[in-house]
Amino acid sequence: MAVKKATTRATPKAAANKDDVVYRSSDSIGLLMRMALFGLRSSFKSTLTRHKIPWSAWHYLRVLWEADGISQRDLTQRVGTMQPNTVSTLRNMAKAGFVTIERHAADRRSTVVYLTPKARRTMQRILPDIRVVVRKAMLEGFSEREEAELRRLLNKMCANMRRTGPR
Repeated sequence: MAVKKATTRATPKAAANKDDVVYRSSDSIGLLMRMALFGLRSSFKSTLTRHKIPWSAWHYLRVLWEADGISQRDLTQRVGTMQPNTVSTLRNMAKAGFVTIERHAADRRSTVVYLTPKARRTMQRILPDIRVVVRKAMLEGFSEREEAELRRLLNKMCANMRRTGPR
């Protein structure tokens, strides 16, 4: 049996000081948004669990609470996911009693997603809790003007992404 000789790996040299880093992680919008999203998720995941809502269903419910009875395709676009993820999540949501999925009356190739009364009752109970948690976790110390500006900028980013699509 041959014994492999241990090799040493070269490790990247750490920047001597913060000015040596050309693009700091604190300047990375993508990284900051990811960190914010994970912070948001962890801040109200227990609230979702208490109402028996899986994290994967949250964004779909959030969209459907405003736009019930939309096509599966439209829902997928509004949530910003891939079609296979939507199909899987909607199946689970139907099993949990949150949605019904029906063929479109005029276009049998298309499906339409409807909230159930259970989902509507859940919305009434959970949204006030979520607002409190999000305010405390994400918006503490923001002025009303800053909060409005953040929403405006995020909506602008989302519009850009919808317009340009994934590359």
